[in-house]
Amino acid sequence: MEASSGRVLNLRVRADTVPGETVFVCGSTPELGEWQVTRALQMHLEDPATKVWSVQVRVPVDKTLEFRYMVGVVLENGHIIVRRWETAMQPRSLSVNEMTIGQDAAVDVFGNYDGEDKVEPGWLTTESVVHLKMSDGAVVMWRSKYKSQPISYRVTPMDLSARNSDATKLGEESEHPSNISDFECVKWPVIEIAVMKEGDCAFKKQSQFGNIYVPDDFVIFQAQVIDPSHTAYMVDFYVHPATKQGGIPEHIGLSYILPSNIKGAFGTCTVPITGNQRQPVGQLQVSYLIVRPLAGYVCNCRETYSKFWRKTSRGLDVGHRGSGNARRTDKVENVLENTVASFNYAAKHGADMVELDVQLSKDMVPVVYHDYHICICMKKRKSPLQEEEKLQLAVKDLTMAQLQQLKLSPAGHRIDQYDFHEDDLEDNQPFPTLQHVLEAVEPSVGFNVEIKCPMQFRDGTWEVDLNFDMNQYVDVILRTLLDYSGERYIILSCFHPDICTMLRLKQNKYPLLFLTQGQTDKYPPYLDTRTSSIRMATYFALCIHIMGINVHTEELRRHPSLVAFVKQHKLILFCWGEDNNNAETIANLKEKGVDGVIYDKLDTLITRTPEHESMFHICSGSSEALLQAASKSCSTGDPARQQCDIGGAAQCGELLAAKSVCLLVFWRWVLLVLFSSFPGKPA
Repeated sequence: MEASSGRVLNLRVRADTVPGETVFVCGSTPELGEWQVTRALQMHLEDPATKVWSVQVRVPVDKTLEFRYMVGVVLENGHIIVRRWETAMQPRSLSVNEMTIGQDAAVDVFGNYDGEDKVEPGWLTTESVVHLKMSDGAVVMWRSKYKSQPISYRVTPMDLSARNSDATKLGEESEHPSNISDFECVKWPVIEIAVMKEGDCAFKKQSQFGNIYVPDDFVIFQAQVIDPSHTAYMVDFYVHPATKQGGIPEHIGLSYILPSNIKGAFGTCTVPITGNQRQPVGQLQVSYLIVRPLAGYVCNCRETYSKFWRKTSRGLDVGHRGSGNARRTDKVENVLENTVASFNYAAKHGADMVELDVQLSKDMVPVVYHDYHICICMKKRKSPLQEEEKLQLAVKDLTMAQLQQLKLSPAGHRIDQYDFHEDDLEDNQPFPTLQHVLEAVEPSVGFNVEIKCPMQFRDGTWEVDLNFDMNQYVDVILRTLLDYSGERYIILSCFHPDICTMLRLKQNKYPLLFLTQGQTDKYPPYLDTRTSSIRMATYFALCIHIMGINVHTEELRRHPSLVAFVKQHKLILFCWGEDNNNAETIANLKEKGVDGVIYDKLDTLITRTPEHESMFHICSGSSEALLQAASKSCSTGDPARQQCDIGGAAQCGELLAAKSVCLLVFWRWVLLVLFSSFPGKPA
C-alpha cells in the first residue's frame, strides 16, 4: 500500500465485558474520532472464549497514533454510553510501523499500562444517573411478624415509555417472586447497588433477592437512564427465614416509585409498601438525586487528571482563602481573604495552592465568597448622624452588579478585621467573579475550588434556602472552570455529597475531594450521614471514584490512626480547620502522610525558605534553567501533544512552543523582581 494512502492496521485488546457491552477505541486521528466519544470506533469480538476485541483502521504512515480503549453500551438511537475507560495520564501511543496487520497483531490488555491498572467509570454523555438513597428509617413494616425477621429489598427500573416492555410485564406479574428474581436488565437501563461500609462501597449488581435491610446502613442504588421522567422503579420486599439455612425468601410486597414522586433534581419521597393481597403492610422512604449531563460543554477522552497525583517528599501548603483570617491587618498589604490580592499574596509567599469558595449570584454568575449571607448597609431616614442599619440577605438573592456596587458588610462579624473597605484597590475588593480570579491570579499557583451548596442540618434547619436547580448550578460553575482555567492545576471539593456526585459524573478532567467536618462539637452536624465521619467519607469517596477526601483536622488529631486508614484505601488526604494554624501541627500532619494542609496566614507559618517556588511554578532563575525545566517536564513524542508534568502534580494540557512560553515567563519574573525592588513597595 502506498504511503500517501496510509495503512490498514488491526487494533486488538482483551477486555472483560457483560452482555450488552461493547469495546470502543478513540484516538488522535479522524479515523479514531479525534477524541470525541460520539465518533469512537466500535470493535468486534473475535471469540467469546478469548475475550479479544479487534477493529481495522486506516492510519497515515509515519504518524504516532494515540488512543484509548473504552467499554460502553450502544443504545437503539446510536448513542454511546461510556461505562468505563482507560485513564492513564498518557494515552496509548504507537508508531504505525510498530503495528501489525492481521490476527497475529499484539493484543493489549484493557486498562493495563506497564502492569498497572488504570480504569475508571465513565462520565455522562447523553444519559442521566438517578440515585435512590436509603438509610436509617427507610423501611418501616407495620405487621409485627415482619419486624423480627430479616427483610431484603430489590430495585427494578421500569421504562414507562415502552409499551409491553419486559419491565411492564414484570410489574403485572409481580406477585410471582420467581419471575421477579429471574429478571435482569442485562443491557439498559443499568442499576447497581453500593453500601457505605467496608467491602461493599463499590457499585455492583444486585443479588437475586436484593440487599438485607440494616437500619444503620447507608445504601445507594444507581440507575443509568435516558429519560428520568419516563422511568419508574419497582421495589420488591422479601422476608428471610430466621431458622432455615438456605431457605427461599418469601415475597411479601412491593412499592412503586413513580416519576410523579420525584420532583426536581433532589428530594425525599415516601411510598406505601403494598402486600401480595393488595393491602398496605408498611412504607418506604427514599431520598433521590437526578444527575444530568453537563449542558453546553462536551468532554473528550484526550486527557484526564481525575486521579492524577504523584507522591512528593512533602505535603502541599494550601492558603486558606488565599492569605486567610479575613483581613490581614497585621500586614501592610491589608489583603482581604477570597480576593485576587489575597490569592496573589499567598502565591508570592510560597503557597502551592490556594483554597477559594465559589457560589452563584442571583443572575447565575460564579462569585468567590465564603458566607451564604451578607449585610446591606441602609441609611435611616431623617437621621442627622447619617446612621445606618444592616439588613441581612442571602448572597444568592443579589445580582453580581449589586454585590459589587452596593455598600455591604459581612454578616455575623462586628470587628474591622472582617469588614470591607470602599477605598481598597479593585483586586482587594470582595466578590470577584470566578472568571476574573482564574485570569488575574498568578498562574503558577494551584486552585482548590470549594463549591458552596447549602445543606440541611440534623435538626431539620438549612444553612440557607435551596431554591435553585442543582444541575444548572453545577453546570454554570464547571463551564467557567473548563473555559478559563487554562493550564492551572485545579482540585474541586464540596461538603455536599450529592454535589460531589454531580461533579464526578458531569466531567472527566478535574480531580475531586469530598469535604467532611466529621465528628466535632464546633459545628452542628449535617443530616446526611455520609458527612458524619472520616470512615464514612472514605467509603463514599471510594463509591463514586474520586481522588480523595478533605477532612477536619480535629478528628485526625483525636484519632491519628485515621490517616493510615485513608491511605490504606489509596485516597489522597487533605485537611482543614483552625487547628492547622500552628507550625508544629502542620509539620506533624505532613509527617504522618497528609497530602495537603490548608491553613491561614501561610506567610507566617510556612517552614520553607522565601526563595522556595510553588510546586506548580515552572520558572526558575534563568532562561536556560527554564528551558531545561520545560524539556525535563514534558514527555517526548509528537510536539503538538507534549504534556507537562510539573512538580509531580501539575495539570498542564498541551504545551506548544515550549521555548517561547518559558522565555515569556522568565521576563515576567524579571519584571516582577525589578518592580519589587522599587522604594516604597511592600515586602
